[in-house]
Amino acid sequence: MTIDWLIFIVVLFVLEPLFLHGWFQEQAMRDSDGAFRLLHAMHVILMAISLVAICGAVADVRGFVF
Repeated sequence: MTIDWLIFIVVLFVLEPLFLHGWFQEQAMRDSDGAFRLLHAMHVILMAISLVAICGAVADVRGFVF
């Protein structure tokens, strides 16, 4: 989960102000559907990482040994 939050923080506070905001706006002007699909895919990936971390934490609390 720490890695998930680290990715979120780096994207939100470092990469977006530097270049992602302008790049994404340019992509949305060219192909709005493609830009939305890319953004949606990135959110799905981060949510999947979070889900794996949560499932692992619950399994650990319940005594499951990997």
